[in-house]
Amino acid sequence: ATYLHRARTTYTAMNGDTVLHSPLAFDLTITALWTPLTAGGTVHLTSLEETGTQPTLIKATPSHLLLLTTLPETASPSHTLILGGEALHTDHLATWRAQHPHVQVINAYGPTESTVNITDHHLDGTEEGPVPIGRPFANTQVYVLDAALRPVPPGITGELYLAGDQLARGYHGRPALTSERFVANPFGNPGTRLYRTGDLAHWNHHGHLTYDGRTDHQIKLR
Repeated sequence: ATYLHRARTTYTAMNGDTVLHSPLAFDLTITALWTPLTAGGTVHLTSLEETGTQPTLIKATPSHLLLLTTLPETASPSHTLILGGEALHTDHLATWRAQHPHVQVINAYGPTESTVNITDHHLDGTEEGPVPIGRPFANTQVYVLDAALRPVPPGITGELYLAGDQLARGYHGRPALTSERFVANPFGNPGTRLYRTGDLAHWNHHGHLTYDGRTDHQIKLR
């Protein structure tokens, strides 16, 4: 409920408009399917290659940008493009953005354990290099911590921990993994937890998070 409310009020291109939706098995289903259906929007189910009705909003990964630059205009959104699931660099956006200078671009971050996304950054065209992943949503918290769970100063890389209403309860049937990744929250009320993402990040001088990679060598397939 927290995430759907945030998406409805922030990603206004979903309200009464058309959203392109394709992979039902991916967690972006929450954004691209359920959000517009709770906001009077229309969900257009198709492949990118077959789209005929131009959507107002698309949510995709940065890897889709190269594909979008080769497809007809109607394959790209007319209002908002949300990117997530991978690190985003301004070089990735250059060609597509030159073709669609008036489309709002949002870089979103969040593992499935935090209900799709938990931070986002609305690009204003001044970004250079790695694009920040932004600030946390309402009713959620993010922490950049060292190995002793102490907050690190701005500009210093640490591990990203998440907390708040969007946090999952754990992994079904996997208590050992749940206890490893969901730990006691020293900054919250008794009984609350932090999710240890395994992602590295730092706070920049604007107070936004920037993604810095992983603590391990995790590879995600499909």
